[in-house]
Amino acid sequence: MIAVALLDLQSPLLLESHASLLSAKEDISVTGQFSRVSDFIRASRTVTINVLIIHLHKFHSEEIDLIKKISSEMSRIKVLVISMENDERAVYESIRAGAKGLLTKNDTAGEVVMAIYSLRNGYDYFTKPISEILLNNYIRQLDESGSGNLSKREIEIIRFWGEGLSNPEIAERMNISTRTVESHKNHIMQKLNFKTNIDLLKFAIKNNLIEI
Repeated sequence: MIAVALLDLQSPLLLESHASLLSAKEDISVTGQFSRVSDFIRASRTVTINVLIIHLHKFHSEEIDLIKKISSEMSRIKVLVISMENDERAVYESIRAGAKGLLTKNDTAGEVVMAIYSLRNGYDYFTKPISEILLNNYIRQLDESGSGNLSKREIEIIRFWGEGLSNPEIAERMNISTRTVESHKNHIMQKLNFKTNIDLLKFAIKNNLIEI
């Protein structure tokens, strides 16, 4: 059983709606609904919480400070942020603070559940829209500051990657084989010493390669 709590400082109705949705899942137990950070902190001392879902409507330091606190002092709790207004600054700061998952308000209920399972199993979870926002900003920074040890072709592949194109679609755009695209992607990750594009995105954000 996965113990899930929810925090929303602005919309009690949305809080109740998501709690009801998750309560219908046999292997998910909603152990708390909070509209104030202080209430969550007090409850966290006695209530089991594996995943905290935070509805982030806009950038607010109170939620970001809470994510930092959880990351440093309550690491047993994994934070899943749902960006209600796709506020890029809120997305960046959430990752910097230690959020392990990020969704948008347009993601499905199934995506929320999948993210909860992933966090429970120790994996970060970022949906495609979030990944594309971050990757495209990283590409802009590469354009402004230089590509480092990445070739022009590798930068081009990253650009298409950020647009959400699949490997076959990238291959068609560049008039190369899908296998060559895969090879280039592998080289990119090796050069940057990353295993996945999420590693790249998190590195870019945490090391201020993406400006806010």
